[in-house]
Amino acid sequence: MILSELDRKRRTMFSCSIIELVHMYRNGQIATREINQLRVRSIKNYLLDNALTKNIYLPPLVASSREGAAPNGDPIELSIIDGTQRIAAFAQLEDSILKALKKGEEKVKLAYELDSLMKDSSIAIQVFEGLTKAEESQLYLDLNLKGKKVALSKRISFDSRNNLNVITNQVLHTHQSLKTAGVELEKRSINRPANKNLLSLSQLRQVIGIFMTGRAHLNIEEKVSQSPLSNSEYITLIHLYLNELFDIYPAGQMGDYTKCMLASYPLFIAVALYVNDKMENQPIEQRQQVIATRMSKLKEVDWSPDNPIWKEFKGTYKGRPPLFHLSKDKNNIEELVRWLYSC
Repeated sequence: MILSELDRKRRTMFSCSIIELVHMYRNGQIATREINQLRVRSIKNYLLDNALTKNIYLPPLVASSREGAAPNGDPIELSIIDGTQRIAAFAQLEDSILKALKKGEEKVKLAYELDSLMKDSSIAIQVFEGLTKAEESQLYLDLNLKGKKVALSKRISFDSRNNLNVITNQVLHTHQSLKTAGVELEKRSINRPANKNLLSLSQLRQVIGIFMTGRAHLNIEEKVSQSPLSNSEYITLIHLYLNELFDIYPAGQMGDYTKCMLASYPLFIAVALYVNDKMENQPIEQRQQVIATRMSKLKEVDWSPDNPIWKEFKGTYKGRPPLFHLSKDKNNIEELVRWLYSC
């Protein structure tokens, strides 16, 4: 929408408690867009994780006024332009409170905190009047597509709530050999063989997520809310792993795809999965021993691209000169893990 057109629309700002918002939603006074349950679950987890500390930030909702106004001037009916997933999360959270009240003491305490949060906390709503359906849709797109997303490097540097980001930031800044090997901070993936950084920041976080969950998840941030070890214990394990890894091959050359196949991300992920296989719930002492034992078995492997063993796995030749690139599909990575066990 052109800014001058938007400026001509009357707009107001009001606030209501979260519980009032949920009741309006249930009574049909609020029309929402399509619900994305994955996003709703992420918001619910954010609220649940921070309910006790009440360290929560919720941006204002954006809506269009549908019909009439209450005696105090607040709109009676709203069409939500931006905030559908937040409203759905609030509504589902109310259901969770009722279920939690029937469970153990710890759950009951959390339920009372959530109930207090929903009754006592208000959320701001910016309301536009006189928008057509086309203008509502355009404003929705502008809000969701043209806003600048926070860069991953900034989220990792400044996020003090998500343990995965905290651990990634600590490892990134404290492991000297990893600095030597290189971590690409700007790009999510690495173009081989031109880029000789060992990993991108996104890839490093994915590897660290394997230490926390035992698996390679696409939505890794949502999978690490509850982990059996402390942050310092995970950092100890990852430092040990990286020490063993750079003992296998020099850090300064590992990212050179013309020299070392560990520069292949599917193989790198396979090694991380191999050392963490069935270990995610074990105590740190046992995990340290297993990492050292499993990594020691890889010291005799020929990691050069000329080793014919790589051609036994799924992959394609790319570039000039043509280099063999391992496929990153799940089955191929699982085959690589099984091969690592046989070394």
